[in-house]
Amino acid sequence: MTIKIVEPLENLARFQGEPALERIRNEFLSAVDVPAWRELIEEYLVLESPKTRYAYPYFKPWSFAAAPGSGAHHAHIGGLALHVLQGLCNARALADAHETRGLPLRRSLLYTAILLHDTMKRFIYRFTEECCLEKAEDPFIGKREDHHSWLLRELHARGVDRELLLAVAAMHGLDDVSLQDGVRPLAVVNHYMSISGTGLTMASEEVSAEHVFGFLADSDWPWSGRAQQRCAAVAGPLARRLGVTEAYMRLYLGSRFGFEAVDAMVGTHGLEEATELLAECMA
Repeated sequence: MTIKIVEPLENLARFQGEPALERIRNEFLSAVDVPAWRELIEEYLVLESPKTRYAYPYFKPWSFAAAPGSGAHHAHIGGLALHVLQGLCNARALADAHETRGLPLRRSLLYTAILLHDTMKRFIYRFTEECCLEKAEDPFIGKREDHHSWLLRELHARGVDRELLLAVAAMHGLDDVSLQDGVRPLAVVNHYMSISGTGLTMASEEVSAEHVFGFLADSDWPWSGRAQQRCAAVAGPLARRLGVTEAYMRLYLGSRFGFEAVDAMVGTHGLEEATELLAECMA
């Protein structure tokens, strides 16, 4: 049994990232009917040179299809595209349920916010030679500077309209918690507006279904992050069998199958049988 460990990591995008990006384009980007927003998405899918400064030295950007999705979840090749696709599918289901009640919804606004909000992650992650993930942002995102505040600053520098800026800001920000002041409406979204330098704020009466659905659709990280952590249980035995490092095995499993799929396989079949099934897939 052999496994390719000498190919460039970006090549692993063929398993999860490239198919996810194709679905994003076919099912969701085509549904954005505001030409300026669609052009903005296309720009950020391939952006090479940001217009604004970032607080940390950033890395050479990944292609969108190859970029990792996070350090805490989807930390594999193709993770960004897979994470964004999952968010879009979640949002579509929420939108379908909303519209069956006869309520209006701007799907272009919802999909555009989801498609844009994590695009700067292409610049802030990389893997070491030991296949460990490094990131160029504050260890606790939102504290001082991160990929989300950077994107808001980027969009503001491009003169993006307030409607879209608020929708993007709400993706990570509809929590009602302020560590210093207790419960406070929209504390997090307005914090992001502040550290990004847009000068904007959102009031509670401005919150719409598009903002809520975008925020909820992106909230897969508790279970996807748990799946990433639990993947180590099967990565260890497979790494020893294949003669690779456990770090590489985790990266490969996520890139090829997705951490959630591996975790589900272990949950369904048990550790030993799942290990054998994965080994057969990789043979």
